Amino acid sequence: MITMAEQHPQTSPMRLMEMLSDRFGAFEAIANSTIKLARFVSEEELPRDPLVAEAVLKFANDLRSATAASGDWARAKGLTLTASAADEFGLPS
Repeated sequence: MITMAEQHPQTSPMRLMEMLSDRFGAFEAIANSTIKLARFVSEEELPRDPLVAEAVLKFANDLRSATAASGDWARAKGLTLTASAADEFGLPS
């Protein structure tokens, strides 16, 4: 019997952080729009509460920091490709 783990290679934690950061961008865009709209329309017309929008933006900053820290950790452990190795295999470094 083949398990799910055997069928699909495991994704690295760094890649998962990168995917999460990319997908979170939509929430960040909505939060920025809410903050800008709050200057001109009543709170009832906003797509979300301005305080929630501020919290989303704070989380976005924390997420970027965590992503950078995971990259730094991986580089310190030698878990990322060096520029020369990436060039050798035709991969981004």
